[in-house]
Amino acid sequence: MIKKLFNKQFVINRYRLSVSQLIIFLLLTFFACLIMLSATKAEDTLRINSHYGQVILTPNEAAWLKNNQNIHVAVKHGWMPIEFKSEGSKLRGISVDYLQALSNVFNVNFVPLDYSENISPFSVEIISGITGNSVKHQEFRIQPYPFLTYQFAIYVNKNLKDGQKIVSMDDLNDKRVAVFKNGPIAKQIAESYPEIKLLYVDIADEAFEELRLGHIDAYIGNQIIIDYHLIVHRLNFVEKAGMTPFSSTVSMAVRDDLPELASILNKGLQVIGTNNQEILENWNISESKYDRWMLPIVIVVCITLIWAGIRIFRLKQSMRIQNQAAQKTIWHQANYDYLTDLPNRHLLDSRLKQAMDKADQSLSPIGILFIDLDNFKHVNDTAGHSIGDMLIKEAAARVTRCVRSYDTTARFGGDEFMVIMSDFDNEQALEKTSQKILAEIQKPFEIDGELFYISASIGLTIYPNDTSNPEALFSYADQAMYEAKKLGRNRFQFFKASMQFDSINRLALINDLRDAIAYRQFELYYQPIMSLGTQQVLKAEALIRWNHPIKGMINPLEFISVAEETGLIDEIGTWVFNQALHDIKLLHTQYSLDFQISVNVSPHQFIESERLLAWKDLLASEGVEGRSICIEITEGLLLHPSMSVVNTISALRESGVQFSIDDFGTGYSALAYLNKFEIEYVKIDQSFTQNLQPNNYDAILCEAIISMAHKLGMKVIAEGVETEAQQNLLNSFECDYGQGYLIARPKPFTEFIQFLFEMRNQQSLN
Repeated sequence: MIKKLFNKQFVINRYRLSVSQLIIFLLLTFFACLIMLSATKAEDTLRINSHYGQVILTPNEAAWLKNNQNIHVAVKHGWMPIEFKSEGSKLRGISVDYLQALSNVFNVNFVPLDYSENISPFSVEIISGITGNSVKHQEFRIQPYPFLTYQFAIYVNKNLKDGQKIVSMDDLNDKRVAVFKNGPIAKQIAESYPEIKLLYVDIADEAFEELRLGHIDAYIGNQIIIDYHLIVHRLNFVEKAGMTPFSSTVSMAVRDDLPELASILNKGLQVIGTNNQEILENWNISESKYDRWMLPIVIVVCITLIWAGIRIFRLKQSMRIQNQAAQKTIWHQANYDYLTDLPNRHLLDSRLKQAMDKADQSLSPIGILFIDLDNFKHVNDTAGHSIGDMLIKEAAARVTRCVRSYDTTARFGGDEFMVIMSDFDNEQALEKTSQKILAEIQKPFEIDGELFYISASIGLTIYPNDTSNPEALFSYADQAMYEAKKLGRNRFQFFKASMQFDSINRLALINDLRDAIAYRQFELYYQPIMSLGTQQVLKAEALIRWNHPIKGMINPLEFISVAEETGLIDEIGTWVFNQALHDIKLLHTQYSLDFQISVNVSPHQFIESERLLAWKDLLASEGVEGRSICIEITEGLLLHPSMSVVNTISALRESGVQFSIDDFGTGYSALAYLNKFEIEYVKIDQSFTQNLQPNNYDAILCEAIISMAHKLGMKVIAEGVETEAQQNLLNSFECDYGQGYLIARPKPFTEFIQFLFEMRNQQSLN
């Protein structure tokens, strides 16, 4: 019995020992698997040792890189020295050097393509240079690690200081300061330093010209770009006066659907580093740079001279040729426009002085033609800057073909050109040349398979008949050009002494406009829009009025175009919307929740659409439904809309805002085309309504517009209704709404509310 018990205990002990061994065995196996898995991952991880440091890629990143050896990058071609096209159409710049460094690190090939605002997101994987924290292409995301940071600096004309000390932003209060209209700094300055009088410019050349003439006190710009520009273009009158507290960055952007590429690029940029001095050194063109590379050349020359006299001679010859080529390149960049290859403003000044010297000797006149492209800004803003650049190049070629080979054709800036003509017999020769230019510019421009139509306005002045001052010649030609625009565009106009008075008035108007914005001299008037069927008024158009403290009421026709040209329209448009929002809330509480106010929006306000998009948030914060606001736009905005225009309209429509086409019938006039944008209202221009008579052309046209609009789901508003006969005829055409003096003239808000209640009381009595 004891023996059996002993044997049984032994078996149990043996059994327990086997379980322990099994658990230990399983644990060892588990840890071995973890070690093997870790080792496998370590083997798959790719470690790259580069000149800049070590980069570690995950297995997925390494596999993606192996399968994608050619990566397409969109690079801008007019942003020196960050990225631009050189004389040989080769893309160069700081961002291109960063791409080369990344190429060396990862052993891949970056294929550069010309950047375009309308570029297809699937034609490139990377956009090489994005300023600030936003990208216009929603399919791309900005890399979190920028490759370049820069500060904004203050630049002044050192020849026009007049004892004024400008070293900081505080010194610019009440001063006139130019700033790039489309840059990130403009809004920050306006918010942080409201006492600074800002002048918005499209290009740096425009700011330098205003600085040279003394029209502004300072220019605030990107330090890297402006310092490079000053040396290359030898703008000796400009000096850096101080630094601002503002800075910005330049980053790369990667397409959303390529997370591996985004991670690879971020790791590469981190190891290369922001503001890599080795790369930036290539774009430091100061004299100290030349001092550094002259010493090794001298040493090489000396050694070569000792060992072989003939070799030093050949080397010196080669260096001389290279130096001449480099000097020629620098001279060309300083004197010729990068886009059109025409003489720039600097060379134009020199050519004019030479022509004046010859004219003084031969007692012959000189003709100056100032050419400005009509409607170019609309094409540039809606079709994109790449289309605009190609149009400018073609326009430059057409102007050049219209003048003689020994005349000077220069790009004055933006969409402006200047021609210097010598050795002509009489004014008829200038007229003939101007007519040829107008005819050439008026021909359609075929770009990327699309047709674009523009015209030109030309101002002419004659030396020495009008003036012997070269600066005054340009100014007089500019004034004559503006007179040609006022007379209807697509024409030429000679300078007259009376125009100088108009130019002075225009400058005074611009300064007064800035004061009007600062001191809130504007007021909104409202003109009712009546339902022709029910005789009810539940709509009105907001019309801006400027109550000048000295001149009294100023007609919007006198200042809206100037506001658009100077960029002040954005601030004015924001004020109009805020005031309309305030008034619509009062109308809802005092009169009717169904009331709607129409607000006019200029195409220029769609260029920088952030202010328009902010209206969505204002509607929500004020508790106003979007359908209470109708935005009136011109149909030209929708002819060749950019993605920015389409996206802005879509975003506002999502919040319930409605849209109306103003002055319909005077432009493109394609109802089916407008229907694609889900436009709610079409406004027939008052020029048709005023001549309305039974069975005449205007009546037939109005009836056709109303019929087509209704079939496409749009309602029609007839402007300029002044007689009962016109109203009755429109009623017979089943027009939806009428607006004009027959119903009521525009009224201040308090009078407008009173009018609404009087109308309601009359209807209740009837």
